[in-house]
Amino acid sequence: FRESGLNVTFQGFTGHGVEGRNVIARVAGTSDEVVVLGAHYDHLGRQGEKIYAGADDNASGTAVLLEVGRRFARKPARRGLLFIAFSGEELGLHGSRSYVGAPLAPLDKTVAMVNLDMVGRLKESLIVFGADTGDRFREWMKDSPVKIVHNKDAVGPSDHTSFVLKGIPAVHLFTGAHADYHKPGDTPEQLNYEGLGRIADLVETLLRRIADAPERMVFVKPPPSASSGARASKGAPPYFGIMPDYGYEGKGVRLQGVAPSSPAEKAGLKEGDVLTALNGKEVEDVKVYSGIFFAMKPGDELEIEVQRGFGVHHRLTICGAPAGDAFTPPNP
Repeated sequence: FRESGLNVTFQGFTGHGVEGRNVIARVAGTSDEVVVLGAHYDHLGRQGEKIYAGADDNASGTAVLLEVGRRFARKPARRGLLFIAFSGEELGLHGSRSYVGAPLAPLDKTVAMVNLDMVGRLKESLIVFGADTGDRFREWMKDSPVKIVHNKDAVGPSDHTSFVLKGIPAVHLFTGAHADYHKPGDTPEQLNYEGLGRIADLVETLLRRIADAPERMVFVKPPPSASSGARASKGAPPYFGIMPDYGYEGKGVRLQGVAPSSPAEKAGLKEGDVLTALNGKEVEDVKVYSGIFFAMKPGDELEIEVQRGFGVHHRLTICGAPAGDAFTPPNP
């Protein structure tokens, strides 16, 4: 950021046993409103003898963040831009949650947020989550240099969720799940660098349209159907429809919410349930859950062990959970 001529602010945070800092660069505009571009820069690091490089998750998003920041440093827009490298995402969105709790620019002056998380393995299309949270996202991405597949799920386990929950239009750009997710095989030679360049072009154009528009983007609260994941688009990651409670410190994944009409709701899951196992594997926390779940494909069978209330366990088998329309709810 500094090499691009930008001023840098560090935002430290602590909580839930996590300590980290966000790195924030700002490009001033002629308006007091701002647009946020974010990407988390933390990953899993070294575990024993294994190094988890995190090239796609999320050096790829961080690289696009830096490149687009460099472009706006040379040519600002009418509204200001905040380029935020979040920490603590892998442990529960701690960096972005900390930011929206103590924002550098007031949230009522924050027009929109674009989140870059795993954008390094572009194949046929770029998956965009949450475009319907803003009234102009789809229109301003129609001429994208990258083929776009929209997923209506507006919240998920990445930093855009912290902004959506505050009523700020936000999208998550994602090139798809893969077998190297949260594994040592997520290395630089696996990335599509030409694809990263095209995604940077798309992001710059989108941000300039948001930042230069006479009228600010309007937040659209996602309707229940927008979180249902009723159709899994080709190339989209598996969908279940839960919102983890990222502040939960116990064993397992406690559900903060369940999307209406989602496979999770149809299976009988409820807010407050704690997922303790997936397909016979113990789920210690959100990180373990994500590693197991996102290694699956739409249409796979998912067996879940759930703790409800005081130590009561339910075992649910969900056939083809991510496929939505083809889903037949089992009897718990």
